[in-house]
Amino acid sequence: MPKSNQMLPFHDHPLYTFDDDQSWFCYLCSSNEKRGMVYICMECELVTHKECVEPFLNSPFQCNHFLKFFTGSPFESENRHCHFCRKNLSSLYARCTICNTSMDIDCLKNPPPLTVFQPKHHDHSLTLLSRLVTFTCNACGLEGDRNPYVCLQCNMMLHKDCIDLPRVISINRHDHRISHTFHLGQGQEDWECGVCRKKIDWVYGAFKCSRCPSYAVHSKCATRNEVWDGIELEDVPDEEEEIEDPYKVVNEKDIIHFSHENHILRLDESCVTDKRCEGCVLPFNGDPCYRCVECDFILHKTCASLPRKKRHLLHNHKLTLLVDEVTFQCRACKINSNGFSSVSEPFRHDLHSHPLYWTLEGSKECRACDTETKNPLCCTVCDDYALCMKCTTLPRKVKHRCDDHLLSLRQGVGNASGDLWCDVCESKVIASECYYTCQECGVSLDIDCVLGDFYYLKVGHIGPGLEVLANNGVTRPLCSGCEVRCKFPFLARDTTTQEPVCYFCNINCLHYH
Repeated sequence: MPKSNQMLPFHDHPLYTFDDDQSWFCYLCSSNEKRGMVYICMECELVTHKECVEPFLNSPFQCNHFLKFFTGSPFESENRHCHFCRKNLSSLYARCTICNTSMDIDCLKNPPPLTVFQPKHHDHSLTLLSRLVTFTCNACGLEGDRNPYVCLQCNMMLHKDCIDLPRVISINRHDHRISHTFHLGQGQEDWECGVCRKKIDWVYGAFKCSRCPSYAVHSKCATRNEVWDGIELEDVPDEEEEIEDPYKVVNEKDIIHFSHENHILRLDESCVTDKRCEGCVLPFNGDPCYRCVECDFILHKTCASLPRKKRHLLHNHKLTLLVDEVTFQCRACKINSNGFSSVSEPFRHDLHSHPLYWTLEGSKECRACDTETKNPLCCTVCDDYALCMKCTTLPRKVKHRCDDHLLSLRQGVGNASGDLWCDVCESKVIASECYYTCQECGVSLDIDCVLGDFYYLKVGHIGPGLEVLANNGVTRPLCSGCEVRCKFPFLARDTTTQEPVCYFCNINCLHYH
C-alpha cells in the first residue's frame, strides 16, 4: 500500500511512496530489482527507486542546478534532443529548467568530463563549457552549437569528438603520412582539401603533409571510415616500403615485365593489331604498347607501367596488382574481368572538360547512364556532373562488326532530327546518355550492344568448363539461356557439352541456365 503523497523537487507531480515486497520497474536503473522504497507518480507513471534518485536530490548537476525528471515526449517549446548526445528524447529524461537543456538517462549517468587533463596533443587542460553557444572548432574548422571544450590559455574551443583526433595517420588519398595541426597557416593562398576538394580555412586545424607543402585535408574528411584505416602512427617509425618496379629496363625499347618474366617485351609506339591487351583486356587502336619478341603476349604501355602496389581511393589498405588471370567481378564497377586495371584521381574523361574526383558526397545521378550511384566521380566545377565507376571505365574507342571504322564514345549529340536508333537492337538511343557512334558513317549503338558482359574477359578459358569466344562468325549462335540470337561481340561456351553446343550471351543467361 502507498504511503501519503508528497512533492519532491525532482518532479512536478505528487509522488507516492511504496515500501513493500512488490517488484517495480525503475526508469532510472532500467531494472525491476527490489531495492526498498519506490517513488511512483500516478499522473505520468514515473517509477524510480529512492536509492536511484537520491544522488540527484542531494547534489546539483554539472551546471550547478538541480534537475527535474519527466516522462513521455518533450513539449513543443522544448528541445526534443539530448543536449549532449543529440539522440531523440523518449520515455524518461532529465531537464535543467534554468539552463533550458534536456538530457537522456545515459548521458545523465555518464556525463562528459568537466575537465580533460591530458589531451592527446595539446599542452593545457581543457574545460567543458556546458551550454548552448555557437562556436567554430579550432581542431576541425566546423561550427558547433553547444558544449565546447575550452583552453583559456590559448583562447581555443574544441568539439568533444575533436579532443581525441589522431596526431599522425595515413589515408588512401595520399602516399605520405599526414599530421594534424590546430592552425594550418597561410602557406597556400587557397588551401584545397585532398578528399572533398573544397576550400580549407587556414585559420583553423587540418591535416597536412610535411613532404608535400601544398597538400592538406579537412580534419573530418581525413578521419572518415572510407579514407582512414583507424590506425594512429604517432611514434611509429616512418619506414618506406620497398616496392619492386613493374619491369626491368633492358635498353631504351626493351623491358622484362613481372607478368611475363621469361621473354623480352619491345616498345611499339603505334600498335595496330586485332589482339587485346593482356592487362586491361581492351583493344589498342594505335596506342603505344609492348610486344613480346617471342610470343603473342602484348601490353599497353600504360598497363605495363602500373605499380605493383598502390593506395587506392576505394580501399583503406594498399592494393597489390595480381596477374594470375583469375576471373573476378570488380567491387566498384561490377564488371567481370580477368585482366587488371586501375582508376586514380584526378581522372580526366574525354567527354568532360574538367577533372573528376571521388568527393564522397553520397549518392548522385550518373550523367552517362542516368542511374543513381553511391560515391561517384564528381566534377568540382560543375556541381551536377558525376559518373559512376562503370561508365568511367568505358573504352573510348572500340571495333564492332557492324562498321568498318572505329566507334567513338559520345554523349549529348543527336542527328538532325534529334533521334538516334541502335543499328544492332533497333531501339531508340538516348542522346543524353553515353553511346557509341561512327563519325564517318553516322551509325549509333547502345553501350550494351557494343560491349556485352564478356568484353573485359580474355578470349579463352575463364573457368572450369567455360570459355569466352569472339562472336565473329557468319551467323550469330542461339543463346541457350534466353533462346535469342547472341548480339554481343563476345559470348561464353560450355565446354562440357558437345551436342548440342551451349552458348550464353550474358552473365544472367549463364547463371540461370
